[in-house]
Amino acid sequence: MGRAIPLVEKEFVSGFRQQTEWAWLIASAFFFGKVGSGLFIMSVVLDSRLGMLVGLLIVLVGKGGAHFLYLGRPWRFWRGMARPNSAWIARGIWAMSFMMAAGFLLLLLPMSSALYMPLAVFASICAFVVAVYDGFLLTSSPAIPIWNSALMPVLCMFYSFLGGTTMVLFMKHMGFMQLDEKFAAFLPTLEIGLLVANLLIVLMFLMGSINTGSAGRESFDLLVKGPYALPFFSLAIGVGLVFTLLMSVFGGAHAGAGTVALITVADLVGHFFIFFLLLKIGVFKPVLGFLKI
Repeated sequence: MGRAIPLVEKEFVSGFRQQTEWAWLIASAFFFGKVGSGLFIMSVVLDSRLGMLVGLLIVLVGKGGAHFLYLGRPWRFWRGMARPNSAWIARGIWAMSFMMAAGFLLLLLPMSSALYMPLAVFASICAFVVAVYDGFLLTSSPAIPIWNSALMPVLCMFYSFLGGTTMVLFMKHMGFMQLDEKFAAFLPTLEIGLLVANLLIVLMFLMGSINTGSAGRESFDLLVKGPYALPFFSLAIGVGLVFTLLMSVFGGAHAGAGTVALITVADLVGHFFIFFLLLKIGVFKPVLGFLKI
């Protein structure tokens, strides 16, 4: 969304401009990275090798594939690994690489191995970085105020745990995962708690965005009043959080596999659209300056 640059004598002011580089491919990478890493971490805690494998494949194929497609020239991906001391993209790529190496090695080790627990902890830490680094990457973009929020990594973390919990519940009710009865009884409560927490964090994020200057306000208006209001309120909030929460409270895991499948689909739809829309509403700060004549 570009606007004309008004000139007042020697002064110029550029209008608001939306970022257009990051769209559905990057949103897909965010989505698969959070769901896969969340499922992997949950599966490590629950000692489910199948869950670990599925989590690793979601990150490898989903997140990795989306990044390769976005790059256009995949053979240059190694350049993104440079400068991990200062670039969150590099940190994310390294964390994903270590997660893959440690995770697949973990699947080959017996649980009785002395290396199993240290490797499980290391792989889980790497998975956690994969889950949250997108938030830190967005926060490190001061030119787009709506992204430059301390709540962005928190939002990524909670959505990752929500996605992982939802996937565990789905796999359990489809008969792919056997869980201890105590954990199985606790998971629906955890799902409800994470849904409520995510809803509150999204509301806090929106309230904070109002006070991030004119560009942040423009992003807020695009999301709640403009062209993205309908998918935001209907899909990201309505389906992904409110509908999923109501289904979890009044139906939940005890209503059968069909209800759990519906909850899973609703949660994943909301999960994708919240980050897709947050990327789409990225608006750069106006540029102020003076013309030299």
